[in-house]
Order: sequence, then C-alpha cells, then structure tokens
Amino acid sequence: MTTTTTTTATTTTTRPAPPDAPAPDGYGATAIPLAEFGKSLTDADLDEWLEAFGQRNATAGQYEISPQGCLLIMPPTGNPGTYHETHITIALGIWADAHGGFVRGPTALFVLPNGARYGPDASWVAPERRDEVLQERRAFSHLVPDFIVEVQSPSNSRAELVDKINQFIAHGTRLAWLIDAPTRTVIKFRPGQEPEILHDPEYIDGDADVLPGFRFAVRARIFDYLNNP
Repeated sequence: MTTTTTTTATTTTTRPAPPDAPAPDGYGATAIPLAEFGKSLTDADLDEWLEAFGQRNATAGQYEISPQGCLLIMPPTGNPGTYHETHITIALGIWADAHGGFVRGPTALFVLPNGARYGPDASWVAPERRDEVLQERRAFSHLVPDFIVEVQSPSNSRAELVDKINQFIAHGTRLAWLIDAPTRTVIKFRPGQEPEILHDPEYIDGDADVLPGFRFAVRARIFDYLNNP
C-alpha cells in the first residue's frame, strides 16, 4: 500500500553546547564515579579497562563514560530498539558500499576530546579519513565520526540524547539524527545551525555535503515497523 503524506519541518531554539560545557550524567543509566573503581578520565589505560569491564559484565547491559568521569551502565537494548538499530546500520552500510566510508553499529564506542566514551546507534566516518581509521590501534576509536544516529529508547529522554548529540557536534560531527519513534519525529543537527524537527517524515535524506544520495525510509523501517513487518 502506498501512502502519500506531506512532510513538514520546524526548528527549535536548542543550540549545540560548547565543547567544554558540562552535561548531566545518566542518559537513563546508572552513573557510578570512576573513582569508585580507582580510575579517572586521565588514565592512559582507561579504554582497555572499560573494554575488560564490559566483557566481564556483558549480560548486565551497555557501558559508556561521561565527561564528568562517571561510568554509565545502561540496560540491554530490547525490542523494538534492536530492530531499529539494525535497520539504520544496514541501510547506512549499503549506501557506504557504493559511496565509501566506514560504518559502525551500536557496539562501537568513540572517545571524544572531553574524555567521554559514547556509542551512538550508528555512525559513519568519511572515506577521505581512511588513513586515520587504519592507523588506529586502540580499543575504542579516538576519531569523531562525521555522521551519527541515535534512536530514542524507553531508557532515554529526548533532552538527554540531545545533550549527547550536542557533544559530538561540538567536537566535529557534521550531521546527526535523533529518531524518536513514539512521537514519530526526527531532529537533524548540524554545526552552527539550529536543529530541524521533521514531523512524521516518510524518508530522511542525508545532506548533500555529508551523505549525498543517502535516503532512509524512517516511517516504514522505524515508525511503522511493528505494525507492518
């Protein structure tokens, strides 16, 4: 069945936070100061410690580190979140096969210059940064991805995810999408621009200077997926 709708967009007044602006801990997670584990953001082996911690406690959830120096423990992604993450990662990977670049899914963590270790639901690094990607030999990437996607889950509030995305934007991400399935909205973020809210769009198009030709069927693949599998 083909459905024809008109997509409208409005803008909010939320602006990306400056690189050193503090962000609230939590993201719907349990936050424990790294000091309780004898660790800090300045430890040279923090990536290796976090990787080992996650392996030892893999069944308990997912792990990130906030710029305030807290370990964030998030519950495992359930349904329909796993479907949403898979659909966007596959679509991005198919596009990257033709256009180049490096795609990662929700298990990848990125180390931001402010010390945070965050894992977006999907991400892409531009092909011209190939040498940077190949030179990395650390547990987690210290590159800031060019594009990220976050799909809101029951354990996240919109404000919390907006803050997380703003940290990526402040440190070099060129485009970010926040997909909120319950409200059928998408927020697009660009550096130096006010976020753009799309209400119940059928598709999301990648910007020509970042993801030329990329189109994601957000209504079919996320908003309506459980009703029309």
